[in-house]
Amino acid sequence: MAKTKIYAILILFTLGLASLATVSFVKSQPSLNNVIINADGSIEPTTAPIEVNGNTYTLSDNMSGSLTVQRSNIIIDGAGYSLNGNGDSESIGINLQDNVTKVPSPQEIWNVTIKNLAIINFDFGIQTSGGGNDTLYNDYVATSMSGSAGAVSFWGCGGNNVTHCSVIGNTAVEMQFGSSRNTITENNFVGSVWIEIGEDETVDRNYWSDYFTKYPNATEIDSTGIGNTPYVFYSYVNSASGLSSSPLYDNHPQIKPVSISIFTSNAPIASANQISSVIPEFPLAIIALAVVLIANTLVVFEYKKRRSRA
Repeated sequence: MAKTKIYAILILFTLGLASLATVSFVKSQPSLNNVIINADGSIEPTTAPIEVNGNTYTLSDNMSGSLTVQRSNIIIDGAGYSLNGNGDSESIGINLQDNVTKVPSPQEIWNVTIKNLAIINFDFGIQTSGGGNDTLYNDYVATSMSGSAGAVSFWGCGGNNVTHCSVIGNTAVEMQFGSSRNTITENNFVGSVWIEIGEDETVDRNYWSDYFTKYPNATEIDSTGIGNTPYVFYSYVNSASGLSSSPLYDNHPQIKPVSISIFTSNAPIASANQISSVIPEFPLAIIALAVVLIANTLVVFEYKKRRSRA
């Protein structure tokens, strides 16, 4: 009878904890939404975790889904939080494309500053079309390395400045079709920079993750942190004979990642605010399984002890 009772307790206890272990321990995120900053400055939906102070929009929590911007001359301050996607094809983290539905003519988006924000797991991290003079500072943008979309994509959008950002993507930054006079300096890049039908771009003093792979004999210049071999990327032009390329140069490539105050420069996590949204909470599951094993051991030990006394 004692033996039967012990086994019954063991089975019930194990099943109960096993059912607990089957629960997802990944921190839940709200369903993907499209948050909009309207041309009049209002936010849809009003429940989005964004605080508005004049022309500054500051995140107060992590967000799941896209952010569409239809207002010019604003600052979006991520405050160390993240905008999270699910990797869908053609998904856009921050959409700065012109409001083509406006009548009688499209509304161009100009002078948007995006800072202190992690943009993770979209096809396009930041996508523009028209407008320009945008600034990206102290951001972390990570997209799939398998797709061809740009982590930061400037399309017909010039005069932009990207600095002190970590950008990861098969194409880290693309500048296409009239996207000229952009300044891309002091960033960390995993992936290429693509220029097509553009001109007067400044790309300098960046860290390229494949620098020593491409130039294994490169060395540092007099403890300056700069490599002695320029980093080559390319500008492309469509012509009757096809796509032709011309070499361009980062003449002062950094040999170590650029230090960024909020976001780590060489790991796919950002600040303490958004780590929990990126890294699954596996320890609880591990603890549950450990408890099951310990409980089994204790019950079996108790059974053997009683049997030895019988």
